[in-house]
Amino acid sequence: MIHCQNCTSRNALEREFCWKCGSKLLVTSGAIGLMDAPIPFMEEHVLERISGLENSIGALTKRIDALVEMIERVAASNFIDHTMIETLTDSLETAGIDLKNLEADWKKRIDSRILETEEVDRLGNRMQRVIDSYKGSDRKQFGLWIEKSYDLFIADRAKESLHFLKAAFKDDPANYELGLLLAEVYFQEKEYAKAKECLVQVLEAHPDHFEAIFLMGLIQQRKGHFQQALTTLEMAVGLKKNSSAAHASLGSLLAAVGQRQQAIKHLNTALKLKPSAPVHFLIGAVYHGAGQNKRAIRHLKQATKLDPQFGEAHYQLGLLCLEMNWLRKAQECFKTAQALNPRESRYRKRVRSFSEDATGPDQLNRIIRDELLLVRSGRHRR
Repeated sequence: MIHCQNCTSRNALEREFCWKCGSKLLVTSGAIGLMDAPIPFMEEHVLERISGLENSIGALTKRIDALVEMIERVAASNFIDHTMIETLTDSLETAGIDLKNLEADWKKRIDSRILETEEVDRLGNRMQRVIDSYKGSDRKQFGLWIEKSYDLFIADRAKESLHFLKAAFKDDPANYELGLLLAEVYFQEKEYAKAKECLVQVLEAHPDHFEAIFLMGLIQQRKGHFQQALTTLEMAVGLKKNSSAAHASLGSLLAAVGQRQQAIKHLNTALKLKPSAPVHFLIGAVYHGAGQNKRAIRHLKQATKLDPQFGEAHYQLGLLCLEMNWLRKAQECFKTAQALNPRESRYRKRVRSFSEDATGPDQLNRIIRDELLLVRSGRHRR
């Protein structure tokens, strides 16, 4: 007799399925009574499965051993590196060098390198999408153009990549991934007319493409076509309501055309989605233009808190504090601004409050680039 592994019911040896629960009878189990003297045989496929399982366990064991060995090597390497760093630190402190900011600077450097690595990986994935979208007849030549462009991006020579990107786009004008990439490079090189041509082709194939619509609105704004830009940026906000950069850009444009209430509404929405020093600065400029200096000061303080290196925000905050007769606070702000930008002569003269371009689109270049994941120039390392 053979016992069912599921319900333990006894079954005849010749049965394939349990008479009680219907489970397949694979392996004998349970105690065998005295009357069941013959030991039931095991089917061949069961033995094969056991053999395969043993092989898998053996391979897994080898991999685990290799992983343990690698971890031990890494641990030993980290121990040596840490000991070297401690020795260097002790030597520098003995020499009288102040290292109080060493850890903070080290963490910033690590964060910077991580971001650079992520950008390079993202660029590689994007280039692969461009190649995968190719519909032409000479994939080899197209791939060479894209690879050359990638190498130039990595070598901080984004402008030189235009030659190869244009050749590739001419060969495959329906490749919207490539068209958008080419438009972004033109946009960052401030060749807005050429960027617009590429975006028109992208939008013909994909009318609701958020990034293309957003970039088109930014280009129209920079070329002074405010009404067109307003319509386009409103469309972008409608397509992606959770885009901080789209709301901020629309707010910047509304401020430029004098619609302050609507501008503040979109700028505040941008802050709720993602706190940002440039957006706080823009709101401060709008409130200053409306004569609400206390509100402007509050947002400028937030801008300097989020970005202590924001020299212009420190300077404008100092001017507003001076207007409020907060002389000590104003002096601190001017001193900070001067330390951050020692070559900026107007920080010493204190002659100008918010300029006409304080709410201009270029104030938002950083958050636009970050949200759209634009290809950066001058930032990549191998």
